[in-house]
Amino acid sequence: MKKKEFAELFMVKAELKSKEEAKRQVELFIETMKDALEADEVLIFRGLGTFERRTTKRKEGRNPRTGESIKITPKKYIKFRVGKDLEDRLNSK
Repeated sequence: MKKKEFAELFMVKAELKSKEEAKRQVELFIETMKDALEADEVLIFRGLGTFERRTTKRKEGRNPRTGESIKITPKKYIKFRVGKDLEDRLNSK
């Protein structure tokens, strides 16, 4: 499902009058999530799950072509852990 389709579904569920308003609210929610994760906040949505920013460790790798040793720099990523309610709902069908 793309963002546009999600906004249309949100419009129906929230009983909004226009697609533009639904799209604006979805965009606002996404931007708020990005800001919170950028500030290293942990987002906990009861029933849905937890979004958390993590960092990979600095490690040493090898270039497969030359066999030369290289340093792999740490990177940040988002980890999502599914909540119990959503997991139960997905597995009940």
